[in-house]
Amino acid sequence: MNQEFLQVREREFYFEEDKIVLRGYGLGPLLNLEHFMLGLPGTDQQIRSAIIGAYGEEKAQQFWDAYYRVMIDEADFEFLQRLGVNSLRLSFNYHLFEDDQNPYVYDEGGFAEIDRILTLCEKFGIFAILDLHAAPGGQNPDWHSDNALGESLLWEHADFRKRTIALWKHIAARYAANPWVGAYDLLNEPVLMIPNKKLLNRFYLDLIREIRGVDRNHMLFVEGDFYATRFEVLDPFEDPNVALSFHFYPFFHQDFSGKATQKERVEEELLRSVPLEEIVERFERPLWCGETGARFGHPQRAHFESMLADVLDIFEARGISWSIWAYKDARSMGTVHPTADSEWMRFSERASEGWSFWKEFPARFERADEALMAYDYEVLPMTKHKLAFRLLANKMLIQKERYPGIFADIPFESLLGYLDSFRFDRCEVWQEVADLVMRHTGRG
Repeated sequence: MNQEFLQVREREFYFEEDKIVLRGYGLGPLLNLEHFMLGLPGTDQQIRSAIIGAYGEEKAQQFWDAYYRVMIDEADFEFLQRLGVNSLRLSFNYHLFEDDQNPYVYDEGGFAEIDRILTLCEKFGIFAILDLHAAPGGQNPDWHSDNALGESLLWEHADFRKRTIALWKHIAARYAANPWVGAYDLLNEPVLMIPNKKLLNRFYLDLIREIRGVDRNHMLFVEGDFYATRFEVLDPFEDPNVALSFHFYPFFHQDFSGKATQKERVEEELLRSVPLEEIVERFERPLWCGETGARFGHPQRAHFESMLADVLDIFEARGISWSIWAYKDARSMGTVHPTADSEWMRFSERASEGWSFWKEFPARFERADEALMAYDYEVLPMTKHKLAFRLLANKMLIQKERYPGIFADIPFESLLGYLDSFRFDRCEVWQEVADLVMRHTGRG
């Protein structure tokens, strides 16, 4: 393996001849939009189509070009360097490169933002981990895979998997010689809503083989089924430069029991959700928590901060690399975010009136239960799961219908100006999380 690149060596990550623990951030809603992180209901494509409908394609492109540059620029990288992070997870949507009506034809212009960020990574000495967050057909039923149907159709149709593999091969061929691409995170949070779970294993083997035909340099991260938590359907990998990635958000696990301290309770729940020792023993590979984090806009924010501190302490004690979700967003989870009275936040409050992700998301299964009361027999848990996400997707679809009336009252230049709220010098810093990061990177 090429020592100029990050590498897997048995149970450790290495750079050159030194062991390395990856400590960093996910950049957030940059090249894949997430509604709750922007304060705008809808999936990536729904939000983009609404702006095209309001202002036309040329102005929409102008808007997104400006958006990319305020969300991450040199000032942000200077701050990240001060924090001491060594890696950034760059999530992207396949639509950045490929049109569903013209598959297997790739837009070279889609690489412009990735190239810009890689240039900044090189300047500031930070590795970028390229993460396919939204794949053709949707690898899970959620909004963050740009899914407006509530189905994970990547697993239903072979052509969606062929397109995903072809796209990764194209990307890998382009960046094969770039050492500032730290790794490829092959598929964010797959959820196989089908009986044949082994399909995930076959998909990864086919994908790895095709990537290795054009790129033998880069590490590959493989995530488990059901939101990167279940690895039992995967076989050990022969490729020596493959590592495993799991996700764990402590604030989704509030009902702890059986241990004395909060840290012990958090660790107990972590190991129940993702059996770390079993995974390492079985695969003989290092682990990276590709997503963990805390909620900023919540009455229990201090409690969430303390749980994140516990999680990172646990990871450090176990030698597990980590990435916090996310670096910047609209006051949801981002360490950096606009001020509460900024133009963007006032706009998002108006656009999302009557809709709240943090209320809608937990209510999805209650709505499914209500719908299923009409039937006098039990349905399979996965059927209920599909129904719950379809109801959530329908809610977003209806909420999006408010956009024409909202945009009608906003001149394009005003909307463009709202983006300045995300400029680093106009943002606030969630200092408690920043201090936590610096404590573990040695900068605190």
